[in-house]
Amino acid sequence: MPNQPDVSISNVTKTFGQSKVLHSVDINLDRGDIYALIGPNGSGKTTLVKIMVGLLAFDSGSISLFGHDIQKEPEAAKRTFGYVSDGPVGYDFLSGSEFLALAASLKGLTKKEAEAQIKELAKLFPLTDVLPQSMTHYSRGNLQKVAFIAALLNSPQILIIDEPVVGLDPGSITIFGEKIKKFADRGGLVFFVTHTLSFAQKYANRYGLLKAGVLVEQGKITPHLNLESLYHKQVGYD
Repeated sequence: MPNQPDVSISNVTKTFGQSKVLHSVDINLDRGDIYALIGPNGSGKTTLVKIMVGLLAFDSGSISLFGHDIQKEPEAAKRTFGYVSDGPVGYDFLSGSEFLALAASLKGLTKKEAEAQIKELAKLFPLTDVLPQSMTHYSRGNLQKVAFIAALLNSPQILIIDEPVVGLDPGSITIFGEKIKKFADRGGLVFFVTHTLSFAQKYANRYGLLKAGVLVEQGKITPHLNLESLYHKQVGYD
């Protein structure tokens, strides 16, 4: 019997009212994969992400994250991932440091473990002057950075990220990309949604193209594949 994939999205369908927004989507992933989901606005990408992390129910199909069904074992499934939404937000009455301490506590880390992990992860970006400040003053980019650090707390097996580089400066985009590559190289798995095709081309090893709720194409990203040309051909912009 063949080994089961580490992440299995099988025949997932979702409707809102009379509108079907996902049509029998199938994606199988394993440790070491960095999967970029691309597609035009309104194609169902964020809907699929919200289903994967348990924020939306779906009509049919199944999703298994490292052996845990997101519907039947939601708590166990959620322990496997770190999640960054397409619109990360902070609490205005907390500083970035306090927000990360809260996130660590919710993930079950002790105060000592949390302090050690936050100290180490905060080195990813130049945030020394930012973390003590109230999050009400944070830019979109700094919210994104703090949300990414929070997602890495407690060493998840998979990172699920909706629009990873929106609002980031070029230097931070490189830091972000190199971190997810190292995460995958060490046996992690990354699933992200993006409109930034150059980022997907550089850092992902697999892609899927979602159009009107249908996964019309997926495959490996190779040096010979031009993701932008493929996208425009499938979406019809040529």
